Parts: sequence; structure tokens; C-alpha cells
Amino acid sequence: MTKIDKDVLEKLTREVAEAIEEVGGIISLDVESFLKDRRARFSLRYSIVLIVESLADIAVAILEKDFNEIVESYRDAIMKLRDKGLMGSRVAESIARLVSLRNLIVHRYRVVDDLKIYESAKNSGVENIERFIEEVSRYVEVKDD
Repeated sequence: MTKIDKDVLEKLTREVAEAIEEVGGIISLDVESFLKDRRARFSLRYSIVLIVESLADIAVAILEKDFNEIVESYRDAIMKLRDKGLMGSRVAESIARLVSLRNLIVHRYRVVDDLKIYESAKNSGVENIERFIEEVSRYVEVKDD
């Protein structure tokens, strides 16, 4: 049986779903409209941050509660879930790239490239986020059977 708090998992999953919905509305804009719309650009940035932090919180909770492991970073948490067989490499690597994007947005290592963020979200970013949630949810369900 998994030791992860189901209420916490449900709350984080809901936050991700809401952020994905927001991202979906934004990436439905054409590129030119997106780049001209400051609110859309800022909302996409914040949605990416929220998604990554929620996914990382899920990963950390599973690793701490079920495997008694401590992680050093969000990327480490995602890769350890992959190493434990909770998700495939493609999904883990995609989420790891989102972690890098989140770090760029939050820490402003360089100028934030809104076009890059938009293209990343439009080109399978959302699909892999949904797959992460599916694979983690499957793990939790199987552990509870």
C-alpha cells in the first residue's frame, strides 16, 4: 500500500489539471496574438511554474513516503521516479525539460523567451504532463490493491 496522502495527491492533480486548462486556452492563440498579449504570456509562465511545482511535489511525496528517499532537486525527483519504474524515460525527460524551463522563468538565468515557452507547450508538453499524472495515478492505484 502506498503511504502517499490521497487528499494531497488529489489536490495537486487538480492544480495541474487547472493549469493545463489555462495552457490549452493560451496555446490555442496564434503566435502573433500570444506574443502581443502580456496577460497570456505571464499566465503561461505562471502555469508552467505551477505545473512543475505540483508534479515535483507529487514525485517528492512518493519518494519520501514509499521509498524513504530524499531528493536534491525537482529534476532529481523526476528522474528517481523513472529509475524506480514509475514512468517511462520519454515522459521523465519531457518533465525534466519543463523543470529547466521553470528554473529559467523563476530564476531568470537569461531573458525569458516567451516564444520558446509557447512552442514547448504547444509541441507535446501538455501531453507528457497528462501522461505523468496517469502513470503516477496508476502506481498509486496498483499499490493500494
